Amino acid sequence: MTGHIHAVWRLTRFPEYVSFVIITTLLGAAAGQGSLEWPLIVVLVANWLAVGFAFMVNDVEDAPDDAMTPAKARRNPVSSGDISPRFARVLSFTVAVVATLLYASLGLGPFLTGVACIVLAYLYSSRRVRLKATPVVDLISHALILAGLQFLAAYLTFDGGSLSQAASAFALVVAISLYGQLFNELRDFDGDLKAGVTHTASLLGRRAAYVLMMAWLSIGVASAAFSILVARLIPVWVILVTVFLAGLLSWRRLPGVLHAQSTLELHTPLQKPVEIAAAIALLAWFVGPWAPSLISMFIVAPPW
Repeated sequence: MTGHIHAVWRLTRFPEYVSFVIITTLLGAAAGQGSLEWPLIVVLVANWLAVGFAFMVNDVEDAPDDAMTPAKARRNPVSSGDISPRFARVLSFTVAVVATLLYASLGLGPFLTGVACIVLAYLYSSRRVRLKATPVVDLISHALILAGLQFLAAYLTFDGGSLSQAASAFALVVAISLYGQLFNELRDFDGDLKAGVTHTASLLGRRAAYVLMMAWLSIGVASAAFSILVARLIPVWVILVTVFLAGLLSWRRLPGVLHAQSTLELHTPLQKPVEIAAAIALLAWFVGPWAPSLISMFIVAPPW
């Protein structure tokens, strides 16, 4: 029983996207002038479930291919035989249904955005369509599923912010998502070529794909600067906390950075710490106004 539950947990791959979904959702809520209240919690859970569905259905659809590679077979519980394809598929679509119901409870805008994310996630991995194997389309769909639509669902839950704030934050999350997808394609470049996988990096070639990846990273950084200095969406202290926490989380990985033999190896040790640090800093920003009330709930005033 314990092994079966662990296999289900592996299928969700929750640790891989928990932080980034927090970032996209909270930035969307901030752009919509939202605060820490029930609608924000609901849209965050809905976004987690929608992205979870994307990862789960991807493993179901890729199971036959992953079974041919020992490392991927061990990671994918369907390929390893820990859970059946039928059970994994039913579980995946159950997650999608729950996410849809949560989006529907937030209004028409979040509902339509959430449904678009779920449908696109299925088409991205479905062996009949396989958007992820279509150059350029793979980047667009990836950025929408894992960033843009999550942001819009949160923004439309509140929809009270200025267009400039929303546009700069939307550009930030989409650009970083595009950078991440190209990074993954370049990281797996040789293996994908041997497997006959077609994507944007394989179409452009390694050098051009790298230039495009860095261009998206630059756009992300520029969008972040605009959001902080011009649109005034993100407080400066949030960025300072992010930098501080990222340093604490990544110092053990410093040897990997110092001994990196390529730019990709230089980026790898830093990505996850920065992502986790940004998620924590944004959570602190939203929870901060509630801190006095939360503290008072746990502190009993002395009788005198």
